[in-house]
Amino acid sequence: MNKKKLNLDDLMRPTHSWMPQAVWSEVLPGLWQGGTVDRFAPDEWMRGETGILITKQDFDSVYTMYASAEPVDWFVKELRLGFYDSHDHGISIEQQLFEVVEAAHRDWVAGKRVLIRCQAGLNRSGLVMGLVLIRAGYDPADAIALIRERRSDNALFNDSFVEYLLDADLNFWRAGLALAA
Repeated sequence: MNKKKLNLDDLMRPTHSWMPQAVWSEVLPGLWQGGTVDRFAPDEWMRGETGILITKQDFDSVYTMYASAEPVDWFVKELRLGFYDSHDHGISIEQQLFEVVEAAHRDWVAGKRVLIRCQAGLNRSGLVMGLVLIRAGYDPADAIALIRERRSDNALFNDSFVEYLLDADLNFWRAGLALAA
């Protein structure tokens, strides 16, 4: 496999199509990134009155980063951490984000089918997916490139999320968080 040398400037705000073609995309075997289908969706292909019900046939675990997303069906594990698609939301969520990343990675490594989702499946889910990939050993730039290859050219168009991933403390995201008493 030929690896193309990444230009870090290319990782910032690509100028390609806006929305992915599918609600969910498989980034690695068993590890999916996507959006939601609901009445608040930003694009017509995602809009619906009740949305798509995620069942046990679809995923074992769902990590939702969009507070208004429809809930999943019975017997599907769901963990929610709604946060804004913005770098400046006035609160620190790094500890909560770490817990989501740790749980999603643990489920995926255990062989569960994992979906990480937000509203459009581009930024918030991309941030969490990037951190899961970093936890799995990926270089941050390679994680961003993989997400854009498998999900959408426009995934992670939020520059502050890209910068966060590129500047990620690899020891923190890979080994865990030592909490001070």
